[in-house]
Amino acid sequence: NKKSVAVTWGGTTFTYNNTQQGPTASATSGVTGETLNITRTTAIDAGTYTSTATLSSVTGGQGKTSNYTLTGTTKQFTINKANATNPTLTSVSKTYDGTALSITSTGGSGGTIYYKTSENNSSWSAWTTTKPSRTNAGTTYVRAYVSADSNHNSTSETSSYTISISKREVSITWGTTTTFTYNNTNQAPTISYTSPVSGQTLNITRSTAIDAGTYTSTATLNSVTNGSTNNYTLTNTTKQFTINKKSVAVTWGGTTFTYNN
Repeated sequence: NKKSVAVTWGGTTFTYNNTQQGPTASATSGVTGETLNITRTTAIDAGTYTSTATLSSVTGGQGKTSNYTLTGTTKQFTINKANATNPTLTSVSKTYDGTALSITSTGGSGGTIYYKTSENNSSWSAWTTTKPSRTNAGTTYVRAYVSADSNHNSTSETSSYTISISKREVSITWGTTTTFTYNNTNQAPTISYTSPVSGQTLNITRSTAIDAGTYTSTATLNSVTNGSTNNYTLTNTTKQFTINKKSVAVTWGGTTFTYNN
């Protein structure tokens, strides 16, 4: 009769690692000089399986598999889900230039990366797979997590990271003339400036005066063509100036008269 040989099984619990896994299987022939070569079925994905052992060959001696019968040839085993890993977020910042700035996000595995955003780090948007960005001045808070695939466990969300865009400063250049003479029209020093972002025009006015006196002219950003005033800060916005009284000469008439009571 064939010799009955029991299969000895190894550990039965594994964690997903994207490779073939299963319990080890071995058997001892009990016959001097003959070694039994056992193979077994394996699996890759997370789940519960049954591994089946097979006598593939016999080394040494008669070298015949037909001389043996394996017993205990099956073993249940489990491949548990691995933990997904979050992406690494990095806060980013720049000065407003009219172009979008995106959060830096690297890595992340085991599923799909989702993001949510907030303007105050308190009230949050819905989760989305779109990587957050902003164009206008201000701060966006960003968090992320990984929604797991079938072989992983989802992550918890990250802490908050920021996309920060500071307002662009625009310096006012004042004209050199700061002394005027009353002429019954609005007067003040001239202003000049450069719109720093291509395609946008800053519309800036300054306060003026009519009557003689000493004043401070203040420059104000009223609007931005193709843009927003919230993206800019004016500097050097005031200039003192004087409107002097107008000097008027008296014109006298004749100076010789005849008494006429």
